[in-house]
Amino acid sequence: MTDVQSWVTSDGRLNVALKEGVVDLSSRSDATPALKNLLRLQSRNNGVIKYLSMARCGFRQVPSVVYLRDSSMDLAASVEYITFYGNNFGQFLITAERYDSILNTTNAKEVYLGPESVQRKSTWSVGLLSASFPKLKELDLRACQIEVLDAFIFQGMPSLTSLYLGENYISLVDAHAFVGLTSLRHLDLSRNREDDLKRIMFFESSDTLRRLNLTSLDLSFSAVGARILGNFGSKLERLSLCYTGLFSLQRNTFANTSLKYLDLSGNPEVLLENGVLNGLEKSLRVLYVKSSQVKSLDFIKDFTELEVLKASQNEITTISQNVMRTMKSLQILDLRSNRVSSWFTNIISTMPKLKVLILVDNNMNIVTDRMIADVANVKYVAISKNLMICYCYVRDMYEIAFRNEFRLKDKFITSNFMEDDALMFHTGFSDYNNIIRIRRNVSESCFKLHNSTDVFNCFAGGFSTNLTGNFLYLDYVERDYHCYSMSQGKNISYGEAVPCQDHDRRDLRPELKLKRSRNSLYFSFMPLVLLPILVFIYIFRRNFRYFLITMRNSAMLSLINEKNVVDETKIFNYDVFVSYCNEDRAWVLDQLLPHVEKDCRISVCLHERDFQVGLSILENIVSCMDRSRFIMLIISRRFLLSQWCQFEMHLAQHRLLETRREDLLLVLLEEIPRSLRPNTLHYLMLTKTYIVWPADGHTDFWRRLKRSLITQKMKTTENDSLA
Repeated sequence: MTDVQSWVTSDGRLNVALKEGVVDLSSRSDATPALKNLLRLQSRNNGVIKYLSMARCGFRQVPSVVYLRDSSMDLAASVEYITFYGNNFGQFLITAERYDSILNTTNAKEVYLGPESVQRKSTWSVGLLSASFPKLKELDLRACQIEVLDAFIFQGMPSLTSLYLGENYISLVDAHAFVGLTSLRHLDLSRNREDDLKRIMFFESSDTLRRLNLTSLDLSFSAVGARILGNFGSKLERLSLCYTGLFSLQRNTFANTSLKYLDLSGNPEVLLENGVLNGLEKSLRVLYVKSSQVKSLDFIKDFTELEVLKASQNEITTISQNVMRTMKSLQILDLRSNRVSSWFTNIISTMPKLKVLILVDNNMNIVTDRMIADVANVKYVAISKNLMICYCYVRDMYEIAFRNEFRLKDKFITSNFMEDDALMFHTGFSDYNNIIRIRRNVSESCFKLHNSTDVFNCFAGGFSTNLTGNFLYLDYVERDYHCYSMSQGKNISYGEAVPCQDHDRRDLRPELKLKRSRNSLYFSFMPLVLLPILVFIYIFRRNFRYFLITMRNSAMLSLINEKNVVDETKIFNYDVFVSYCNEDRAWVLDQLLPHVEKDCRISVCLHERDFQVGLSILENIVSCMDRSRFIMLIISRRFLLSQWCQFEMHLAQHRLLETRREDLLLVLLEEIPRSLRPNTLHYLMLTKTYIVWPADGHTDFWRRLKRSLITQKMKTTENDSLA
């Protein structure tokens, strides 16, 4: 979202189109003396420096030369755009004496800091504290390895409107870091700790961002906590929280903002709670929720101003007519890689301004005449990578798109609210206009395939449909627009499917008519038989799912017993086998392991270090469980989504019943509601005492766990000696 610096390239060089007051010293090892010489030259010629790049020059701190003056030339007073992209402004602590000497080199007033204050400071920002840049509008500090934003470092920049701090390692933001930025409107804090979203960017004050009156904020690919959520300020219009490690947001999180652009992509179940987007119904224009485990579109009902919705790579199964009819302004609907199936009522046509419909890689199997009529006024349609049956309307839709290429021209999508500056910075429309720009025509592929310009060569039997529409294919690629022909038993192109007119003219033999009547009779009675069964399955769906999982795991256990993988000896190699999912790995390694192995002197078996190379996962699980005195399950919501973790839980229960020993410990990292518990876990929680990881105050937790582990070890040792 923050790629809006038209004056600088992605690697810190100044745009070649700039003509006046340009000084580009990027990648120069002699940047400081070179700038001094330029200052003297500009001073003689009464010139000013407006754009300055000192990117990738190897600086460890902001060089003092940027705020020195030479005769009548004052660089700090004239510069409006500065980039320090790619320098090394990492955390380097210094002594008080050294800090004073740096301030002296700037001809600024001496300031003495005591040792405690010095240890708080980072050297890269020392010079900025004493400098004044009255005209500076944009400052680029991307990819500078910055770790800490100290207090008051930008206070001398009253005209700064855009500050770029992306691609750094910021872990601490002082409560007064942005004091003095009265004109700041865009703040980029994206891609900080992108490779480690478990380490959160800490804001000393929850009001830090709200006090800025920002209109644009980018936190994408940076780990942020709940501390700042809901404290963005009433003027905020553009916000990116994509891939920030958020799990679930609370109701009314954005109610006090004026958001028009919002990106929540890559955060699982971020919209799980109802009402997360409350208050944005009349303001939101662009919404991205890609890869967020969204199951329906109910969350956008009554968002009458929404123009772009990207909800790809989710779990959406249906498009609700009640929701879509409220989308009065929607122009782009992207549902790529969901589970949407064919529909038989008017849904798309209830959105009067829809121009782009993307249903690539869904569960659509047939195209009907009702669907063609429903999308007739959409400008671009994308339905590739669906497992289509070659029903005749597939051919009709293909013909309509083909013919439209000779009478319709491509047209880019523009906002209905172009006077709104807040929408000019997001990529919502440009993303899809780029797709339109490179899209391929059906006719182009057809002519190339048949080495001809005769349109009739592209269709078996020529044009045949009487249906009409104004749509074009947005994503046409020959290999992705194939359907399965039942009669030929293979995939064929849409253009080779049998036209509907030929289907209508075909006479059926008497025996085929009799067969069709029998089939009709069967189909009429089938609902009467299937309906009670489906109702029964729905009512007892949890039990049915549990039964299937149990049957599968029982089959796996029987295979294990047949292969005699289990070691029957009484010699244990480990005290405890720990079962956990990969998402909880950090907690197990950083929290659990030190306490258990060091404090309790308990030997632990972990799959990532103790599984034997060469054996299957299944054999390793059973073998390690059997060679451990007892089993510990680390339960979380993510644990319950893992198939292997569920198997380990079933195996633990099986071992309990088989050995009749109390050798199972349950540790819950979070409260698991009854609705989310599988029956196996529910049974274990009812019959076994479990311990829950608290939100704060961990002392009692470790004391209780230590006592349980030691007691369990002593008990199993006694049992083994008696045996």
